[in-house]
Amino acid sequence: MSTTDDRLSSIVGYEAVISDNDHISGHFRVPLTDESELRVVLPETADEVQKIVKLAIDEKMPVFTTYDTYFPASVASLKTGILLDFKRMNKIERIDPKNLMVHVQRGVTFEQLITELKRYDINLAVPAVATSKSPAEQYVSRCITMRAARYHEIAASNMKVVLPDGNIHLSGSHALSEEVADHKADGAANLSQWYWGADDIYGIITRASIWTFPVFEKQKILAFGFDKFEDASALIRNLPRREVCTMAIVLNTMAFKEKTGVEDSGLNPWIAIIGIEGMDKLVDLREKIAIDMAEEKGANNLTHLLDDKTDMFEVPWYSMESSRLGFYSLFNRVSEFDSIVEKSGLPLEDIGMLAVSISNGSGVWLEYEFPKDTESSKIDELGISLASAGAFFDRPHGKLAESIYSKMDGSYIRHIKRIKTMLDPHNILNPGIPVTL
Repeated sequence: MSTTDDRLSSIVGYEAVISDNDHISGHFRVPLTDESELRVVLPETADEVQKIVKLAIDEKMPVFTTYDTYFPASVASLKTGILLDFKRMNKIERIDPKNLMVHVQRGVTFEQLITELKRYDINLAVPAVATSKSPAEQYVSRCITMRAARYHEIAASNMKVVLPDGNIHLSGSHALSEEVADHKADGAANLSQWYWGADDIYGIITRASIWTFPVFEKQKILAFGFDKFEDASALIRNLPRREVCTMAIVLNTMAFKEKTGVEDSGLNPWIAIIGIEGMDKLVDLREKIAIDMAEEKGANNLTHLLDDKTDMFEVPWYSMESSRLGFYSLFNRVSEFDSIVEKSGLPLEDIGMLAVSISNGSGVWLEYEFPKDTESSKIDELGISLASAGAFFDRPHGKLAESIYSKMDGSYIRHIKRIKTMLDPHNILNPGIPVTL
């Protein structure tokens, strides 16, 4: 064991420092280099994360974190570095049902949290596309939720962050006191926005306050089949505009089967899923409105296929093994972007597609999921083509990020780099992300 491993072990324990490449390779989609001396470290407290960061500064060693299941391929090619795995930081520190907030460490899983919230008759707006099992990671990275048709706001506030110098930053009202109630407004010194979607380049998130929602008196899940995507997308645009539903998502047949487990052979090419929540009589009224509007578009009512699957919309839809591209669009441009995907040469029959209505139908999140063995270069090329056509990627990575940032206003990039240099002069935290180069 190296001197560095000894020092790390003195912080977290010998069992929490992993230097075996066979084990470490499970954190990547691509093989490690033969000379790799990366190690995985599993801290249990924010104090241990502080000490790891200070050790990294002392030894001039980069520290990497990820909000996804796998670390970027660029990290796998490095000879040395510390990869943080937060699964030991799995405490639900506080549940505040009165203010509909929950205070969780980064290693808490959705399954763990959802089980506990059921005791309080509250739940989460779970991700429609989750790239890890951590609620803190997913909400801080601005994930799209199934309830985005009504609740599009970022569902996290007050954070505990280990800064690049090893000090702690408490954002929001926790900057004044951690004993006060958590609120969605995130008052006081509101610097939480620095960390949203920033992939820990400014500091390592170790804890976050997550928004929760009441369990309503009644919930109804509807499903409608369409032969044309335009008709399906019109439904998930117009229903939220009339405030009929909280969830409005369109999936192609492949994605519908994967997400729901339904294997019916008579499915339409496109299926719209509509979630309605509220008081009993109000849900009944809104259900009738939704059915009438779907029938006007010639929909095939497939609701019976989901009669025994309503609970599945209370857990995330994971997208961890597939390669993916996700971006924002206006509804009137969806067909244009879809045609770019069709012309990409990638196998359409193996691509899962979701369209999630956001902000009362004012826009849509488009998600394409590719087989895990799809060549990354082809996905990069497609992403660059989509971005060039106006698709808005809010958290791009790799070649796609390099292409997008190269075309942006230079003052914005300079501002990001200035903040990064100010907070992380040693460039310890996640070096190599394109916006910081």
